Amino acid sequence: MRPLPTGTLTLLFSDIEGSTLMLKRLGARWGEALSAQRSILRAAFNDHGGHEMGTEGDSFFVVFSSAQHALLAAVDGQRRLQQHGWPDGVPVRVRVGLHTGEPERHEDGYIGLDVHRAARIAATASGGQTVMSASTQALVGNHPRDVNVRDLGWHRLKDLEEPEHLFEVTGPGLPQASPPLRSLGTSANLPTYSMELIGRSVEVADVTDVIERDGARLVTLTGAGGTGKTRLAVAVASELQHRFPCHIFFVDLHTADRSALMWSGIADAVGVPADVQELPHERALRFLCDRNSLLILDNLEQIADADVVVGRLLSDVPAVRLLGTSRRPLHLADEHLYPVPALAVPERGPVPRLQAAESGSVSLFVRRARMVKPSFDLTDDNVADVVAVCRRLDGLPLAIELAAARSRILSPRALINRIDDRLGDGVTASDRAQRQRTLGATIAWSYDLLDNEDQQVFRRLGVFSSRADMEAIECVAGSPDKDSLDVIAHLVDISLLQIIEGPDGEPMVAMLETIRQFARERLRACGEYDEIRLRHAHWCARAAAEIARLLHGPTQMSALDRMDAVEEDIRAALDWCLVPSPAPAERRECGYVLLEPMNSYWYRFGYIAEGRGWQERALKIIDNDRSADGTHIVEALHGMGVLAVQQNDLATGVRVLERALEMARRLGDVDREARESNSLGIARREAGDIDGARALIERSIFLARQVNNPHREATALTNIGHIHMDAGDYPAAVEAGRKAVAAELALDDPWGVAISRCNLVFALLNAEGPEPAYEQIVAVAVDAVALGDIELCIDVVESFAAVWAARGDAERSASLLAASDSQRGIAGIPRAAPDQVHLDRFIGPAERSIAPQKWGDAYASGKSLNIDEAVAMGLAGQSANSPASVHPAKLVAPKHALTEPITRA
Repeated sequence: MRPLPTGTLTLLFSDIEGSTLMLKRLGARWGEALSAQRSILRAAFNDHGGHEMGTEGDSFFVVFSSAQHALLAAVDGQRRLQQHGWPDGVPVRVRVGLHTGEPERHEDGYIGLDVHRAARIAATASGGQTVMSASTQALVGNHPRDVNVRDLGWHRLKDLEEPEHLFEVTGPGLPQASPPLRSLGTSANLPTYSMELIGRSVEVADVTDVIERDGARLVTLTGAGGTGKTRLAVAVASELQHRFPCHIFFVDLHTADRSALMWSGIADAVGVPADVQELPHERALRFLCDRNSLLILDNLEQIADADVVVGRLLSDVPAVRLLGTSRRPLHLADEHLYPVPALAVPERGPVPRLQAAESGSVSLFVRRARMVKPSFDLTDDNVADVVAVCRRLDGLPLAIELAAARSRILSPRALINRIDDRLGDGVTASDRAQRQRTLGATIAWSYDLLDNEDQQVFRRLGVFSSRADMEAIECVAGSPDKDSLDVIAHLVDISLLQIIEGPDGEPMVAMLETIRQFARERLRACGEYDEIRLRHAHWCARAAAEIARLLHGPTQMSALDRMDAVEEDIRAALDWCLVPSPAPAERRECGYVLLEPMNSYWYRFGYIAEGRGWQERALKIIDNDRSADGTHIVEALHGMGVLAVQQNDLATGVRVLERALEMARRLGDVDREARESNSLGIARREAGDIDGARALIERSIFLARQVNNPHREATALTNIGHIHMDAGDYPAAVEAGRKAVAAELALDDPWGVAISRCNLVFALLNAEGPEPAYEQIVAVAVDAVALGDIELCIDVVESFAAVWAARGDAERSASLLAASDSQRGIAGIPRAAPDQVHLDRFIGPAERSIAPQKWGDAYASGKSLNIDEAVAMGLAGQSANSPASVHPAKLVAPKHALTEPITRA
């Protein structure tokens, strides 16, 4: 064996991108692909003098004495991987990271910060991409003839205090374009714009100095709508990320109108996982408490108690700095106000062309005009008119962009006349700020240039809270007299709308918030507001119902993407429909209808607190109306009950579900009676009433068969298996489990199949022993995890922990149990009380079978595993030296399908 090198070394880390998904796609051929990948890379590394330090799963750790040899090894390896013929045509894409430093020798390997830095650099890359540090780039010197290096800028990496200057390796046979690096808080996490920021260099320097040099913890950029506060804040954040290491998060608050939604926006922006046991402000504060962070809080003016939220952040998170944008100050003691001025406008009187071109307002006008009319230029003939336009618009960036967009059909002189006409009409209230009136006049001027049909579509678009696709626009804002696509194209041309890319790559329509508010004002003024609001709510209900349907089928991931695009509109529709004050029955009924499909989403993806809030609001309205029995009331009760059960609020859950069951019976709705019997049965089982639970779930099976509803029957069959387990009747649990799997397969419901098969694992473990259970969990694990249901993923890991304990591998069981416990803590999904008792009985013998130190070490190592890593550990073959199987006094019962009552309703 060659001696290990010392001194300055280049460290290479690599792994396969999306290995769990590839395992699912390739199945039995995954091993063939993995072996080929190892062989190809090992040969490339050996050809260039690499010392292989470790190969774990699909990853490599290799050291080189020469930075250039390391670069050549990475390039050769990537090219050979690209050229290889992969099983089933599924390419293996490897990400590679390179860093040069002086790691410390330790036993038969290396340790130290340079090793961690190299691993973190590799983690930022995408499949097929090679990324290297500045130290490696400096030592490479002259790059090989067919290798190029692209500067990726400075990036902050997890657990490293200082930002890293990173470079991408490019060239023939290598990816020509890669996604943004997976780093923390870089410019890729900030909004991007098609045009550079013009005329704001002084303001960027001023605000940056206030934060960096003066140590200000709260800076508020104030000014009227359209002054460019958001653009300035983003530019300052981009500058600061190069000045000092910190996490930078952009928090878009334009749809928030109260502190609760502001906290939710902050929690979502920083990426803290949803937690049913913690409110959004608790999650956000916990995540930020030990991080040096800069938060961009955009659009604070409409949040009445924003000052309370900001004050709490400053007092509870000492290392946080806040940069806000608002039309009004927060009036806090620590607040540094920075009024954002309009762009510079030339002084009155004749202005030479070159001098005018240097002003920010004229420069912006010219740049924007060229975007719609490439031949436009600032000349001696038109400079006076362009300057006059900028003066009329007070140098407001948005107003200038709107006016310049008309340059394709109007000369600067014609623009002056149009703007003067509009400013003389008093289009906004006189009590508003001067610049607000000017901006309103500019938008109104563009609006009044539209024909009647275009105006109608434009003002109706103001009802949307977020982006919208053409189908939604046709449904909500469409006019029978004109093609909506033509209207949208025209509105985009004159900068009243923007086209952005949707989650599926298709174009979507978006509005600036100031323009949206103008459109809504016009919608109210014309008397159409309630009619279009109701149209919008009905569209939201149909969209939510379609998403709920997709969540039960093979296209679940597209359903989640769709929900990301419409959830702001759904919240707005619920807020309008479920108004506490008296409202027309059709409006309230639409809100009740919208709640039903949303229950599945709230339950499965961690928005339990939000779901319960809407359900409680609906129930207050129902109770105040003293409404008679109705299916919409059953739906509201059902949703509230099952969400309460997941939060372990069993008293509320039982009470509400009992009310839902009684009402379904009074209505003679046998289908809903079957559902409520099943849901109440689960709640009673959670509360320890096994006999009552059995009677209810068996009743659900009977009723489901009576109305010929296989979905209801499959749900109840899954849950009756838990009752058999609790009673110790394991053969009956296996029988019920197999019937449930067969029923779900017949329904072609991948999610239902995964739940039933996971439950069957525990029944088999008790009835037939660890080997049949192991075969079952191996068969279902990858498909189950691919569905993205966090609770189901945790159940898979927990199943592996139990099975490996039964197979005699106590240390692996400890690690998997720790991973399960850790993920439950992150997701805020506690283990149900009866399941905890069963699990303790099973894990206990395994823990006692080895030394406490070994169990503790294995458990500690498992706490850092993510879901993919834990599943990979569970899938790995049993060690040849595993001890004999452990036989617990009583094996663990499976976790019951908590999701069933709501998502299978």
